Amino acid sequence: VYVERRAKGRPHQGKVLAAIQPHSDDMPIYSSGTIAKLIDEGYTAYLIQVTNDEKCGPTASFGETILANERDVEALAKVLGIKQTFYLGYRNHLMDEAPAVEIRARMIFLIRALKIDTVFTFNPWGHGEENPDHWVTAQAVEAACWMAGNPKDYPEHLAAGVMPYSVKE
Repeated sequence: VYVERRAKGRPHQGKVLAAIQPHSDDMPIYSSGTIAKLIDEGYTAYLIQVTNDEKCGPTASFGETILANERDVEALAKVLGIKQTFYLGYRNHLMDEAPAVEIRARMIFLIRALKIDTVFTFNPWGHGEENPDHWVTAQAVEAACWMAGNPKDYPEHLAAGVMPYSVKE
């Protein structure tokens, strides 16, 4: 077992990462420690919340649940030093009803606009993953990471000044 310790200085200064999570509890459970370390080492970080999380929480209504989860996400982002959170608003547990090309296009735009170097999300080919929100998000992100670097994909972005940019990690 190898435990990676904090690097000296700010070796990642100028790099950008995105934590892309379907639900408000995903990144805190799976990667918040690593993300906090990388922010401390110089990364600028963004959080992309893909679903509205309406089915996750002890509140009485969907609306209250969405608001409570957004408040929790914002508090987490503040503690970790995340620069900004983007909420895409897809319905919880129903992402497989959303057009994959739409989700991918939104990810491509964010990768390009934010110049994201490093992405944290679920494994797009994770065996045994039951939650459709996890694998739909992961597959859209995986394709967007390389497509964002191709100037022939979504040339209207270029016309608007949003240039191609490929995720490196």
